[in-house]
Amino acid sequence: MRKIVFFAAAMLVAVNAFADEWSGILLGELADKVAGWGDYRVEFTVTVDGQAIGGSYKVSGDKYRVQTPDIEVICDGTTRWEVNRTDRTVTIDPVDPADRTVMANPTRLFDFLDGSYDHRYVGPALINGVNCNWIELWESPAGGGSAGSGAGFAGRAGTTSGTTGGGSGQTIEAYLSTRTDEPVRLVYRMPFLDADVVIDVVDITPHLSLGSAIFSYRSTLYAGYEEIDFR
Repeated sequence: MRKIVFFAAAMLVAVNAFADEWSGILLGELADKVAGWGDYRVEFTVTVDGQAIGGSYKVSGDKYRVQTPDIEVICDGTTRWEVNRTDRTVTIDPVDPADRTVMANPTRLFDFLDGSYDHRYVGPALINGVNCNWIELWESPAGGGSAGSGAGFAGRAGTTSGTTGGGSGQTIEAYLSTRTDEPVRLVYRMPFLDADVVIDVVDITPHLSLGSAIFSYRSTLYAGYEEIDFR
């Protein structure tokens, strides 16, 4: 009986090690893909609690510009200006290089290999009619968990994460096309939100030539808007 338990445990370790290694390979292929895009544009849909909002963003190095029906974000690589047309306000913040959400820093939306996240491969999935590889990611424990260590994942009941860690940080599900290695969907779970944030990638246009003027904030275009400066 003891030999059977030991064998089963060894098999589980081997399976988890393969899942961790395979997820790292897939995320590496995604990183290579993004690096080859140069300047690019992404069309997306964000769905929260059943409500969907469409938008797009353009990226050139550390610079970006996000556009949605009510909010526009302009970033020159150092400072970001968030323009709220409904409230007629402009909120000014320094860029947080560790943030990788679509409205705060989309230049890192598909970047998961800097040690901030552990990860594992879950299996195949069909998303929006596209065959995908499903990868789970979770914030590394304080003190620096290595990628794929399996620590700290607080998965939803019923997932196949296979971990028992009690992490309470942000978790992400990434669905990458098996054909192109490109992202099809990202699902964010954040401790301070009751609902998942689902980002569907509608289209990606790589190899653009974006001038610097696109990423420059011009206050004259927002006359009468209140500026809130947190720099």
